[in-house]
Amino acid sequence: MSESISQLFLKLENWKFQQFNPQVGITNPENNAYAIQFQPEHRSKNINLEPFYNFLKDSQASKIQALICQIEYENYLNDNICFGIVLEALCDAYEKLPNLQALFIGDAEQHEYRKSKLAVFDIRPILEAFPNLELLKIRGQFYEYLLECETLIHENLKTLIIETADIDERNFSQICALQLPNLECLELWLGRQLDHSTFIMDRLTPILFGESFPNLAYLGLRSSEFSDLLAENIVQSPIIERLLVLDLSMGNLSNYGAEALLNCPAINQLHTLNISNNCLSESMVQRLLQLNCQVIADEQEDEIERGCGGSRYSALHE
Repeated sequence: MSESISQLFLKLENWKFQQFNPQVGITNPENNAYAIQFQPEHRSKNINLEPFYNFLKDSQASKIQALICQIEYENYLNDNICFGIVLEALCDAYEKLPNLQALFIGDAEQHEYRKSKLAVFDIRPILEAFPNLELLKIRGQFYEYLLECETLIHENLKTLIIETADIDERNFSQICALQLPNLECLELWLGRQLDHSTFIMDRLTPILFGESFPNLAYLGLRSSEFSDLLAENIVQSPIIERLLVLDLSMGNLSNYGAEALLNCPAINQLHTLNISNNCLSESMVQRLLQLNCQVIADEQEDEIERGCGGSRYSALHE
């Protein structure tokens, strides 16, 4: 299969990354994803919004399709101030960004274990301010404050990526309860705060049975402490017949869960199966590589290195 995932699904990689330079301005609004740095003002409880305002003043700003809002976190600020200030500024600018299709908002750093201290909350204003948005990616901490997005309907969102070390049960429930009829790609990082397998599967069941997100074809449930259970349930659910990409990477998938994948004929219909950075044996990896789909299986770790049995933890918590 020659097509890349970014050709099949709307991803930020569809645009060329470009840090915004006010001296140069916006030169290619259709093909570049312009990044703005939001930095705390020196020892004050505020964020410097001047770079963003300069961006909005550019004559080409209204043509922008992809925007990357990189928020620098500082310990001397209250943990939710940074995100809140940027969130408000962005939503206030909705009229100046009528062609926005893709948005990243969150921690500027890709922390090694995604242990971001940038608290994310109340993403409802973003989705309400930008009804034509097709891609939303958020990086930060998802367990201190509510996302306030339960039952929200957004007709045009195609890709949703939640990148975090931990998400609590309240916010996990709210994301699963979103009404996104055109969602094609869901990438949800789980972490260690979701410690009840029954709760997880109850919330995921409507997704796996096509009741939620009926157009979903890319399912990423990454950094999970219950990767074997996820694999077992996914291969027994209707969604496996229409998935093109299944991503269970960075979790604690063992040979047991991988066996369930191998025993499911529909796995061969996938474009890509990503089970990298788990706990699979070399022999199991070799068997998986024989599947009739693209298999990403690098960086496996011995189960002994991550504990044993049900206590095995995901790659983000090594």
